[in-house]
Amino acid sequence: METPSNPKTEDYTYKQGQYSPRKRKDTTPKVNPQLAVELVFQELKRVESYTKRIEDATAKKVEVDRGSLESAENRLKSVLAEFERLGNRMKNGGYVDKRISFYSILCAVISLLFACFMCYLWTDAAKDRDNYKQYYEYYQEQAREQKGNK
Repeated sequence: METPSNPKTEDYTYKQGQYSPRKRKDTTPKVNPQLAVELVFQELKRVESYTKRIEDATAKKVEVDRGSLESAENRLKSVLAEFERLGNRMKNGGYVDKRISFYSILCAVISLLFACFMCYLWTDAAKDRDNYKQYYEYYQEQAREQKGNK
């Protein structure tokens, strides 16, 4: 039998060229099993608290979304009910509200009366101006003469 070239491997029985694992020192760290269990338990508690926070936030978001959806649904229902009510009024021929049309006619009549009153005052003032025009012109002439004499 041949002698191996490496004297350290003499203890092993293997054929030349065959793979042999190297002998290594044990590098696994020494761990206290109780401490490891406590660390794992703490990590699990932390993960559990994060999960609970996420679940709570998701539940709140769902509640907020549900509330906004319900309010939007109620608003939409009220708008649709109003449209339906107006549609029924149009079908029945009562689309024009009697009170609104009465107030509109009343406002139009009052506006017309006010416009007529203003026209009367304007023409009356024009007549007065024509009546007093001769006196105005006379006093204007007197004022010019007094300025000319000074």
